[in-house]
Amino acid sequence: MQSTIEIRYLTAVVTLAEELNYTRAARRLRMSQSGLSRCIQDIELKLDIRLFHRDRGSVELTDAGRAFVEEARLAILHDERAVQFARAVNEGAESILEIGRSPDIDPALVEMLFSLHLPLYPNLKIHLHSEFSADLTHRLLNAHLDVALITQPAVDPRLTTVKLAEAPLYAVVSEDHLVAQKESLKLKDLSASQWVVLDRRIHPTLYEQMMRTASEAGFQPKEIHYIMNADEAFHLLSANGGVAFLSKASALRIATHGWVARPLDEKTLSLDEHLAARADNPSKLVSEFVRTFVKRMKSVLQPLQLSLPIRSDVLGPPKQIPQSS
Repeated sequence: MQSTIEIRYLTAVVTLAEELNYTRAARRLRMSQSGLSRCIQDIELKLDIRLFHRDRGSVELTDAGRAFVEEARLAILHDERAVQFARAVNEGAESILEIGRSPDIDPALVEMLFSLHLPLYPNLKIHLHSEFSADLTHRLLNAHLDVALITQPAVDPRLTTVKLAEAPLYAVVSEDHLVAQKESLKLKDLSASQWVVLDRRIHPTLYEQMMRTASEAGFQPKEIHYIMNADEAFHLLSANGGVAFLSKASALRIATHGWVARPLDEKTLSLDEHLAARADNPSKLVSEFVRTFVKRMKSVLQPLQLSLPIRSDVLGPPKQIPQSS
């Protein structure tokens, strides 16, 4: 007979796992410490599994406990989303999609999200979340998001992605810079300038490739400023001069009033833009949304490339779409 665990028990286990302290966990749960202890004991007896090691006040998760907590978080989230969806339907929306986007994704792709019409879901409502790529991946895998427009996603078998576009990095320099009249730039053209680059945490692989490309060209940047968004880049350029390396959308946005944006002519330095979802997501709504988005993209951005197969009921048998000649 399948065991059923109440949400309140799952919440108790997850909270204790996060705090690893009965006093703090009980305070968060607004219950007594003895009540929390009984709750944990009850669920361990019910499961016949030890979830925590307890020794003289210290608390540690067992291996089984870590596995349980990961799934318990999803169960709690699904419970919360069930309530949210019910309220949304009550307010007139049939379905909701939680969609993430990288800050440096092409704005045209974001606009496309809101222009899609799904005949099977005429009252679809979209909640948009803007976060860094690494955070989007984490939230997809933990079911906080249904779909994400993401740049440079990590390769993960738990994700299924469609590569939508490959955009070169852009350099933003002042109009009177020595290389401002060039149509495209090499990193070596900018070796004498101060660099403004996105923090390594945002796109680790891209950052490392940029430093490697500079090294292979025979130089190291003389000074680097690290930023989290394009607005910071604009302020740094205005104060110190130099060059900022950004996505096309961000570069064109700040390249005004004395600044110009030029693409980098470096094959290894580009931002791949993907549509991503969890590989095991059973949602028919997500499948239909991905199917419709991909169909639209075929007529807008070519060629469309699959980096991992979307479920067979979305795109058919896994295949690599041929490059257009």
